[in-house]
Amino acid sequence: MILINRILLQHIATVSLISILLITYNTKSQESQIKTIKIYNSNSEISEPIIELNTSETITLSFDDLSDSPISYSYTLLHCTNDWNESRLMKSDYMDGFDINPINDYQNSYSTTIPYTHYKLKIPNNDVKLKISGNYIIKVIDSYNPEKVVLEQKFMVVEPLLTIDATLRQPFSIDKKTTSQQINLVIKTNQTSISNPYSDLIVNVQQNGQILNSYSRLKPVFIRSNEIDYSSPDNLVFDGVNEFRSFNTNSIRYISSGIQNIDHIGSEYGIQLIPSENNRKKLYITVPDINGKNKINLENSNQSEVEADYVWVYFTLPYYDQLEGKEVYVYGALTNWQALPQNQMHYNTQREAFELRLLLKQGYYNYRYVVKDSKTGEFDQTFFEGNHFETENNYQILVYLKQPSTRYERLIGYKTINSAMGN
Repeated sequence: MILINRILLQHIATVSLISILLITYNTKSQESQIKTIKIYNSNSEISEPIIELNTSETITLSFDDLSDSPISYSYTLLHCTNDWNESRLMKSDYMDGFDINPINDYQNSYSTTIPYTHYKLKIPNNDVKLKISGNYIIKVIDSYNPEKVVLEQKFMVVEPLLTIDATLRQPFSIDKKTTSQQINLVIKTNQTSISNPYSDLIVNVQQNGQILNSYSRLKPVFIRSNEIDYSSPDNLVFDGVNEFRSFNTNSIRYISSGIQNIDHIGSEYGIQLIPSENNRKKLYITVPDINGKNKINLENSNQSEVEADYVWVYFTLPYYDQLEGKEVYVYGALTNWQALPQNQMHYNTQREAFELRLLLKQGYYNYRYVVKDSKTGEFDQTFFEGNHFETENNYQILVYLKQPSTRYERLIGYKTINSAMGN
């Protein structure tokens, strides 16, 4: 009887916490109506947003609008430099088709407690053909108010002209052998003419498709014949960090991985995640993840895009100190790989924990906690997560070519390597 009473009290406490949080926040005034923005190679929802030029591959952009009625949206494309500034090109230089086109593929949600309209767009399509490689931005705008940009998303188009040889190893540095991962990188130019690799080639390397752990504008260490070597004892060393945390909300009928409680309060659902542990000083444990991505999924549905519901997800990170001068964020594809006010955690002195709630579509999610220095703006992904050489990570290698005879940067090489496989 005592055990049952304790369980009931714990459940009541959790329900009370969720009830308080639901009262504290006003959904309409504090939450953006655009949700679940995803961009990827159409072959896989968790792939990087890159396609090969002049092939049948397409980029898929999707998002939900939680407004009361469907809104007419259109889109336009911008070609960009390697660092995502707009190229000095005319539209006709990089695309065939109209400058602005409507998004005609949309559906209303079906039997959800929070109604929404799901929009989807594929590039290239019958209205737009891409003519050159490089970085692109899709801008989604209000059709009746073209000056209003609703969202922007990045994607890339590659014309593979190079061979990229990349392997992953433990760092040379003794103090980083157990915490970091190092890439040996050699680019073979094949038949591509490159006058000056130091100025003509721009090489960027990212971990898990995000900018926090990345190298940009790498310079060659050695050049021999048709090989350009970027490997050195101090180059391309990345924090291994740790496997991403995860939770699954594909059902609201029962508790699944990462979840402590599910409650129906008013017309909405609240999901309390199991309070997170500080993993900084823990030994590495292999845990399968999808490297920070998420997959929208409703149990027993083949139309999750419009049948999955939106639920309030509550994150709790117990910690004895509120970290003065620091900011703590929930980070991953679920927050568009950004540290913004809406995904910043706030410290509850009574509970001695950082807390946050996010409105998320049902599915499987990866995330981690990152700490930002309020003064310097620097981010630390290891403070709560730890740092391990063994961590499974994906690395994206991008090679751009800027020649004096062209007015833009071509993306002529791309490769993904996995740390668990070594290449």
